[in-house]
Amino acid sequence: MKLSYFKQTCFYLLLFLPALINAQGINVNLSEKSKINFSGMLQTQFNYSLDKDVDIAGKHHTGTEYFSRNSFSVKRARLQLNATISDRINAVILVNFGDFTGNPQNKVLENAFIKYSINDYVNFQFGQFRPQFGQEDNYPVDFVRSIDYSNGYYLFGANSWQSFQIGASYFGSIKDLAVPIKYYIGVYNGNNRNQTGDNDDGKIVPARLVFGLGKSTELGLSGGAGKNMGQKIWAWGADIDYKKQLDERWNIEMVSEYKQGVNSVAYFDQTDPLVPVGHFGMRGIYLQPNAGYSFKHTRLKSLEVAFRYEYLDADFKQQGNARQSYIPMVSASFAEAYAIRVQVGLLMDRYQNNIPNTTQYNTNRLICQVQARF
Repeated sequence: MKLSYFKQTCFYLLLFLPALINAQGINVNLSEKSKINFSGMLQTQFNYSLDKDVDIAGKHHTGTEYFSRNSFSVKRARLQLNATISDRINAVILVNFGDFTGNPQNKVLENAFIKYSINDYVNFQFGQFRPQFGQEDNYPVDFVRSIDYSNGYYLFGANSWQSFQIGASYFGSIKDLAVPIKYYIGVYNGNNRNQTGDNDDGKIVPARLVFGLGKSTELGLSGGAGKNMGQKIWAWGADIDYKKQLDERWNIEMVSEYKQGVNSVAYFDQTDPLVPVGHFGMRGIYLQPNAGYSFKHTRLKSLEVAFRYEYLDADFKQQGNARQSYIPMVSASFAEAYAIRVQVGLLMDRYQNNIPNTTQYNTNRLICQVQARF
């Protein structure tokens, strides 16, 4: 580990020392209106490749080099500080120590923002956080109904529309309407998280509207435009979230989403940029039904069965290589709100064209994930 990373680690350890001392979470009263709350989440995984020539990361191998087809790992080790400064202002810091297991550069720090709330209609947020550009932005990863976020979430995150970005946003909701509305608009640097500053004068401006269609359904519309290193970029999407409690034990949910936009990452990866940025397009769709059954008076609180289908093409206007993913999954929760959760899923990727010795190759991987929230 480089010295700078060692110093960064020490800083975060000192910052979250109270949470490390008391793993159950503590409240520290600073004044009559100020309070600090610590919480955390740990995710561990066992990953097993069912293909002899594919490693745990999904990379194909044709040579004789050694690689791993099964491995235990710590995927996330998060600690969060939530400071309620007044009845209108709070600050949040979220770090993921699991990033230190790989290359922590430009990682580790996830949320770092200040939120100022006046009422339901007027709220402001400043710092580093996830822009609102899809239904997945509303789910902390420990509440995701599959093994992880969708592949499209990470692709659009790399292009600055999702994941953790630095900027400011305005949001609110109007509840006393026949069709309730939530609205979000923000301005972000557009060069992803943990940067000391923007690398150009360009900014991205994503916006989102969410309409409540009855008690069970929400329709989301997202769109955005901006500039990256002088190049005009844009993206848009739509999603539907349906939730219903069938009775006191059974519940179902269906999440679906479509997104499309300019893949500026692919444009800047050109060795000799001759193709205009607008000729690099990315698009994807995913469907995810989920059914859950709750137990009473037992240590096992709930069982859930989910299946996610996703189609993603990172460069459909050029020579793209479409990826289809099928992920059936079963999860068991042994405490309320997924505080203790065990998930077992099968990740099956199918590419339009198999490319040997790359991650763009058909794979079948078994994943077991154990989660604890405190």
